Amino acid sequence: MFLRFRERPSGKTAVQIVENRRQENKVRQVVVRHVGQAYHESEIGTLKQLGESIIARMKEQHQPAFPIFPPENIVKAAYKEEIDDKVRIKDLREEQRVVDGIGEVFGKLYGDLGFENVLGDTNKDCQWNAILKSCVLARVANPASKMRTAALLEEDYGIAIPLQKIYRMMDHVFTHENKIKEQVTSSTLSLFPDKVDILFFDITTIYFESFDSDALRDFGFSKDCKFKEVQITLALITTEKGLPITYEIFPGDMYEGHTLIEMVKSLKERFDIKTIILVADRAMFNEDNLTWMDGEKIRYIVAAKLRGLSKLMKQNILESTSYKPMIIEQEFHWTKEFELKNRRLIVSYSSSRAKQDAWQRSRLIEKLLKKVKNGKIKLQELVTNHGTKKFVRVENATATINEAKIAEDSKWDGIHGVITNEPDHSIPEILRRYRGLWQIEEAFRINKHDLKMRPVYHWTPERIRAHISICFLAYTLAKQATYQIAAQFEPMSFERLRNELLHVQSSIVFDQRSGKKFVIPAKLTEAHRRIYSAFGLRRSDVPRHLN
Repeated sequence: MFLRFRERPSGKTAVQIVENRRQENKVRQVVVRHVGQAYHESEIGTLKQLGESIIARMKEQHQPAFPIFPPENIVKAAYKEEIDDKVRIKDLREEQRVVDGIGEVFGKLYGDLGFENVLGDTNKDCQWNAILKSCVLARVANPASKMRTAALLEEDYGIAIPLQKIYRMMDHVFTHENKIKEQVTSSTLSLFPDKVDILFFDITTIYFESFDSDALRDFGFSKDCKFKEVQITLALITTEKGLPITYEIFPGDMYEGHTLIEMVKSLKERFDIKTIILVADRAMFNEDNLTWMDGEKIRYIVAAKLRGLSKLMKQNILESTSYKPMIIEQEFHWTKEFELKNRRLIVSYSSSRAKQDAWQRSRLIEKLLKKVKNGKIKLQELVTNHGTKKFVRVENATATINEAKIAEDSKWDGIHGVITNEPDHSIPEILRRYRGLWQIEEAFRINKHDLKMRPVYHWTPERIRAHISICFLAYTLAKQATYQIAAQFEPMSFERLRNELLHVQSSIVFDQRSGKKFVIPAKLTEAHRRIYSAFGLRRSDVPRHLN
């Protein structure tokens, strides 16, 4: 198999996977799979990487991995059996309606990414691998507690797994946590051979429905504002495209700035990260972190806490007249570079950011004004309004609005800074790469909201780690799927992708007269066909015997 590039009359270049096949003493090129179409060289390069990765996987796997359902329930690609029995409609009863799309598409991707045997490859491990796969795909389809997952698997997919077996599977997941991380990393890097040169780093907190702390679960600053519940700290590293590289779990009371060094130490043992630029938010901006990375010769781009700089530096930033105009990702900016402790401090100003900053401040001040009585604010009124505290002056157990602080804050509207020790990249390139940090913020959103990683209902460290690993596998499937679809067709959110596949269903009907069962597939939409095509799948709409 090899890649073929063909220019279309529309100006697009089609990228296809083809192989030579002998037909009647002649060798013909047969299209095995369409990878996608592109206008520009950069898009062609992305499709080429994706195509090469698909070819490698197809060569490794002679048969496609089975989806979530048993083999006898699979609608195979070339299945064309006709139902030649005479069936009377009045004898038919729908026995069950099953969701095929999640199992067929995400089940295929699960196998493509090499997750089938992450819990071991012996016969003894088979049942645990099968249960893990079912639970991961169930979380992709309809995330819920393990107890609810067991019920949903039987209701929607006809798979009966006792709850205790799911818990025992989680114990196996815990012992294979590092292997799961390694496989996720490998599956991501296989898409970008020798081309991953930037990694995004950020952390979040995951809360529990519990108030009891231990060595892992503890009270800390909650990013979900769940300050009464215990939590853990989750650090995540992704590529520039948001594809997962690895993660780590820390105690809930750990200061987020300290997580960076621990994660980088772990990465150094596995990769030559001297060739990689780490991008992180301002919480990682502290002298210990930067000095350590300088000493390790690790490149970084980190948001700067401009208002925490020296008085002279802040004055230079606000009063300098030598800012230069630049276009960064189709947005106009004024930029200037300063030297700060042998590092580059790049400051930028944009009018759109200035409007956003001013709007956010006015919203906070509006909240404050509603609490003012006789020119003063009661301190207890400020307890739940952390953002407004910087605009008040506290005297004699009461607070008043501080006009001087509001005026000082407005001077920084639209101004943002990043610190880097990367000597060669231009200012637009540095800022472009930092702006891509939204990818990891989206990763947390998908994990927390779409995959419902939190709240966590497990209490032991082993089960907690197993739960995070299962969610991490589900996120990897979600991100890999949306990445491959975007590369071949057009961007599609995970929420839409999941919704489309939940509507790819089949009805299992029972013939009361003959005792036979039949599968009647639902009609596919154009969106369904594109999704299936992106993963080299075809789905028959011909009814067939089930037994």
